[in-house]
Amino acid sequence: MSRRAHALAARRFALIERSARLRAGLAQEGGALAARLGLADRLVHIARSGLARTLLIGGAALVMFGRPRQLFRTAGRLLLLWPVLKPFLPDLAAWWRGTARG
Repeated sequence: MSRRAHALAARRFALIERSARLRAGLAQEGGALAARLGLADRLVHIARSGLARTLLIGGAALVMFGRPRQLFRTAGRLLLLWPVLKPFLPDLAAWWRGTARG
């Protein structure tokens, strides 16, 4: 091999090693960022789920009822009706999302 071919091969090898080091550094920084943003990821997941809507409705109920005693009384009545209402929840959720069949 010529001198130029050896120089190019050495440069290529150096660049491959540098690329591996940089990749490892990026992976390490990405892991650190993922650990720091884990809480934000969970909050975004909750906000995108139906739980956010439920919490909003619960907050509106607190504002509407205004008195915790009446809210607890209503919650107790709903708790008694839960076994009856549970089979209808998928249909109710589909209706709420606007994807009900019919």
